Amino acid sequence: MTVRINEHGWTPLDGAVPETLDADKVYLIPTRTAVQTAEGAKPELCYTDNVRYLPKAARAKGLPLEFSQPEGERHYLQEFSIDPEMWSLGLAMLTMASDWLILTVSLFISQRADNQGWTEEQAQELPLRVYVAETETGRDIELEGSGTDVIEALKVLQAEAKKHKQGEVT
Repeated sequence: MTVRINEHGWTPLDGAVPETLDADKVYLIPTRTAVQTAEGAKPELCYTDNVRYLPKAARAKGLPLEFSQPEGERHYLQEFSIDPEMWSLGLAMLTMASDWLILTVSLFISQRADNQGWTEEQAQELPLRVYVAETETGRDIELEGSGTDVIEALKVLQAEAKKHKQGEVT
């Protein structure tokens, strides 16, 4: 497994994570800002264009994924002629122990394959960056590697989180 894991190496953008999170949901968060246009104006939070339809696809498969920004307030990089540097996904959740984390990232990789005309295997081997904001612990984790390696690293992190939660319960 070759994946770069950077804990506390990034911080979610101000206002990207909802103030209250439902424990049974995963939130898609914006990962970039647009360049400020007016002096002192708050920069616009932007989603990468490749996540535009992910919540809809997730709901169709029964996954509780939703945008952290309300409809009408969402902005995408394309609106500002900004290209993303690579395929990336920003997620916020109460805990990494969420059963929906791996399924959400896997769905994103599958959508990537469908959108680009690649096989599932090809999409899994392409570079991917995933940002995870775990609000229960305040951990912010950035993972970067092939889709397969990112999924494997998330499984390890999730198993550790579940083990830690079980230790708290007993």
